[in-house]
Amino acid sequence: MIRQMNVISKKKILTVVTAAAIILTGLSVNISAAEPVPTSILPDELITRKLKTHDPSLATSVEAVLYKLKRNQRLTLVDVRRGEDFERLHIPGSINIALYAVKTKSYLKSAPVVLVNEGFQYAALENECRRLAERGYKVTILNGGLPAWKRQGGQLIGDRFALVEMKAVSPQAFFRAKDHENTLVVDISSQRSEASGRLIPYAKHLPFLDDTDGSMLELRRFMKNNRPFQSIVIFNEAGENYEKAEKIMNRMGIDTYHLQGGVVEYQKYLDGLLLSWKPREGRMKTVSKRKPCGQELEKEASQIYEGDNFQ
Repeated sequence: MIRQMNVISKKKILTVVTAAAIILTGLSVNISAAEPVPTSILPDELITRKLKTHDPSLATSVEAVLYKLKRNQRLTLVDVRRGEDFERLHIPGSINIALYAVKTKSYLKSAPVVLVNEGFQYAALENECRRLAERGYKVTILNGGLPAWKRQGGQLIGDRFALVEMKAVSPQAFFRAKDHENTLVVDISSQRSEASGRLIPYAKHLPFLDDTDGSMLELRRFMKNNRPFQSIVIFNEAGENYEKAEKIMNRMGIDTYHLQGGVVEYQKYLDGLLLSWKPREGRMKTVSKRKPCGQELEKEASQIYEGDNFQ
């Protein structure tokens, strides 16, 4: 009877240890490649610019919109940002409709429509403008978005801190918009790093040392072009301490966006993008040449079961 109970206890122990081994096997045999990919390994197609142009005919200036509104001309401002972002801050009298849903609102055909967003990502709005025009809508895009609206005297309702936050550009959004020639990218680091030069080779290196620094001349030349959908994106290595550069440029009447996380986070995004291109088996790696820990534990469990400890 006692021996039978010992056998049952041994079997229970073996079952528990084996179950633990199976769980650990699933967790420990393979892991995603987490180490940063050396910048030299990233393919040029992830790094170089393929210059694109915005369609200036789709832009409407803040001045033009304010002029029409003051004269009570028919005009509908459609804010295409997320609902929670709209509730937090928006233009008085504007309505919130997701970009993909504008085409379902046939009543908007009765008057000109101006699409509003945060003022950096224009490509999706341009594409939708063309499709809406084919359906009979009269649609343009507010040049400069909400930041330009505020800077040029337009009223806003809500949390003004949201205006600051919308100037932060995620690595993903930056990657999608970097190819447009109206986007000026500026490295404001005191010294440009090797990673910056490799990952964002088209950036201008303009360290903001003081208000009279000669690097401001190039920015002034860029802004004098006064092309629709112009954007300036600043960055540094760690994505910190952008405030000084932003204040200087604000005094110049320039709306500036900044790259969240700087070069460090942008490389992580590119690493992940490169990893997603690989077959599934290429995304995993074995952490040890030893047997999977599940097999090791199963072996140990068998040794315990067959030993003399429970006799």
